[in-house]
Amino acid sequence: MEPSLNRPSRWYAKPVIEKWREGDMSHVTTGEMCITNLDYAEIAAKRLGGKLIRDQKTFEWYGEWLNDWSGARAAVSRGIDPATFGQCDHAIVMSDAVKGDYEIGLVKRADGKGFDAVYDLWGRGEKLEKEFGVGLCDLKTEIGVVTSMKTYGRMGYQVKETKNKQGQRQVVIWK
Repeated sequence: MEPSLNRPSRWYAKPVIEKWREGDMSHVTTGEMCITNLDYAEIAAKRLGGKLIRDQKTFEWYGEWLNDWSGARAAVSRGIDPATFGQCDHAIVMSDAVKGDYEIGLVKRADGKGFDAVYDLWGRGEKLEKEFGVGLCDLKTEIGVVTSMKTYGRMGYQVKETKNKQGQRQVVIWK
């Protein structure tokens, strides 16, 4: 095997075998959602401190699938081909992202009905789950809130976001 000049600095080449430092890992997963409206995803990402970059064709991640994770949350366990890791149609990034921060790739689903949110949650990817929730649950919730507010607003309903007596956020809809 030829030593690769394109490997990240954490890799080193021996004459025949390439190794990584102990502890290097990549855990690529998907958010448990199907994003069907990019406009609503853009609003939701902004509310959570992120931004949608349309037509970005790659997303930042570890850069190499190490076949080191196959749990229930693993993208490979959810039918995503590891050969496509890092490729996307659009991306969601943190507003305060610096060079090297991981990103969420929005990847067109095989059935053509929206996008899967694919990201690496290991190491630098932990920041994504702090910003958008474990499994992107906060992003999923926010997309649902935006979708409800826009849909009911178009139907002629009044829509208001408020907090209840316990300080919890509520979306109130009335005619």
